[in-house]
Amino acid sequence: MTKKKIIGGIIIILAALFVLFRFLNREETVSTYESRPTVSAEQPATGDIVLYTELIGTVEPMSKADVIPKMAGEVLEVNFQAGDYVEAGQVLCRIDSDALTSLKLNMDAASVTLAEAQRNLARLQTLYAAGAVSQQELEQIQNSTESARIAYEAAKNQYDLQLEYTAVTAPISGTVESRNVDVHDFVSTGASICTISSDGQLQIEFGVTEKTHGNIAAGDTITVEKGGNTYEAQISEIGSMINASTGLYDVKAAMDSQADMTTGTRVKLSVVRDKAEDAMLIPLSAVNYDNGNPYVYCYQDGTAVRTDIQAGIHDQDKIEILGGLEANSQVITSWSNELVDGAQVLVKEAGETE
Repeated sequence: MTKKKIIGGIIIILAALFVLFRFLNREETVSTYESRPTVSAEQPATGDIVLYTELIGTVEPMSKADVIPKMAGEVLEVNFQAGDYVEAGQVLCRIDSDALTSLKLNMDAASVTLAEAQRNLARLQTLYAAGAVSQQELEQIQNSTESARIAYEAAKNQYDLQLEYTAVTAPISGTVESRNVDVHDFVSTGASICTISSDGQLQIEFGVTEKTHGNIAAGDTITVEKGGNTYEAQISEIGSMINASTGLYDVKAAMDSQADMTTGTRVKLSVVRDKAEDAMLIPLSAVNYDNGNPYVYCYQDGTAVRTDIQAGIHDQDKIEILGGLEANSQVITSWSNELVDGAQVLVKEAGETE
């Protein structure tokens, strides 16, 4: 009986040890399984990144003209003020010129010479008809009369042109921006008496760096801000050479004439600085750096694998990938302090919460 009890006790003890071993092994397995961090992963997307830079521009009329007299002399009258609207061809001022007086004398003298030549021709024609003069004499006076006529026409044209120059007219319709002349002033050719800006479309003039220059094109839209209001303008002209005085490329953008702005107004612009189109993109938060070198963790068969990448431009949310990843790479996008190269990880299923 004692022997049977001993054998039974041994069996019970062995069974208990077996159960305990299975339980402890299960706990270890569960513990190991549960210690693996759960991460989110996604494949790279394809899309665009556009980066903007803020610049300062100046509002200018699409067309502007400096009014410059074509003759020198004293100003006899001025018919405009700064801020006036003038029509093309309207007389702005009149100039008195000594040259005009001289040309008038030349024209009058040429007129007298022509009249005398015409009288002589008429007299010789009568004599020629009577046979009193030869044909050669008649032709000679005819040639002299023609020369006198040509000389008079030339003198008259010079006088008429100079007379026209005494009346300085507006070359375009628009608003007078500035007036630089008064009555009795002496004006010279080459000196502007006023500036006229045409009514209609306005334009913004600004400068850009070489990098920005390579990322804009005619027709691109920019944002214009002034006084709390926002407008749109389209780039109409891009300089091909650097402006020596600014070190920038000159750019012009046309905007709606309805914008409540005046010539010379300074405005804030939002212009494309850089862009990547149809680029491979991943969340910016997925990128880590080691001594300035970017890398990500990719999920491969339950393991986090460190993957070096070549990064391009980025905005606040996403970054351009130039190399290092494939379209089907599973990029780990969530952070864990247990995330290291070779770490065993679980991928959170879609819709699953932490």
